[in-house]
Amino acid sequence: MGEYAEWISSFVVQTLSGVVAVFVGVWLALVVERKRRAEDAESSDAEAMREFDRALDTILGSVVKNTAEAKRIMRALEHQKRPQLIHASFETSVWYATQDKFIALCRNVDERIIFAQFFDEVRRLQAFVDFRCNLHVSTTTGKLDCDDPELHALMIGIDRHLAGLAEDLRFCGVVLVTDHGKPVHRRLMGITTSATAAQPS
Repeated sequence: MGEYAEWISSFVVQTLSGVVAVFVGVWLALVVERKRRAEDAESSDAEAMREFDRALDTILGSVVKNTAEAKRIMRALEHQKRPQLIHASFETSVWYATQDKFIALCRNVDERIIFAQFFDEVRRLQAFVDFRCNLHVSTTTGKLDCDDPELHALMIGIDRHLAGLAEDLRFCGVVLVTDHGKPVHRRLMGITTSATAAQPS
């Protein structure tokens, strides 16, 4: 009977130790897997942030270029003695190439909206410059009477509207670069990095 009790005791100890070992092994495996997933998620988040920074840097370069172009148009309109042909070379290909990635990675809804609005204004301004250019060509090639006072008044109104669109784009570009740009973007725009950022020169 003593041997039987010893055998039962040994069996119970071995079974319990086996069950405990299985539970401990499963628990350790879960802990290791959770840690691995956390590290993978952290690595994935870091890579996504690097991709977002690259996309944002590229887009901000385009913002700087388009803002400078809007400013050039404003100056051309200010210094013309009579309506002159004005061309515009706005840059939108960068936005269209990186837009999906930027929107997918950007966690700030307001940031997504303001960048989309800026490039929508670029598209609108380019379309209006093209319209003005076509009208100007029509007057210079004799298709329209350039001495017509109504046409002259129309051209003045068009130039005022064009100047307003260019100023809106310039202001939006300054806000974007001031709020989201790196020091290099601010320097290119002529924005000081003091507490009260100055308007670009």
